[in-house]
Amino acid sequence: MMEFVVLAGIVGGWLVMTSTLFLMLAFGRDWGILGVFLLVAVIEINKWLKNRYLGSFRGATTREEDLALHMFEMNELIAMSSYATSLFLYYVIQKYIEITVVFPGRQGF
Repeated sequence: MMEFVVLAGIVGGWLVMTSTLFLMLAFGRDWGILGVFLLVAVIEINKWLKNRYLGSFRGATTREEDLALHMFEMNELIAMSSYATSLFLYYVIQKYIEITVVFPGRQGF
């Protein structure tokens, strides 16, 4: 079951990063705000899964519960860092395009 928790965090982070990055690349920087809404949705789904998952612990040791809580908190951090990574990648891609496409085309500028 712990593998599911880790996989949910990785998939959620990947979904936040790729959708935010593609929205920003396709429609402009201002569309990155939709990534915040997606980020909030992923965090809320994570909280729902945490409550549901921890409710299934009957007679578990406190160490197991602490480990599960830590993994769900790490999922939230993965989602938030994925959003930050998408913003960073957007600016890196924009600078790369500016350097390779715009500057060589404007010689004598």
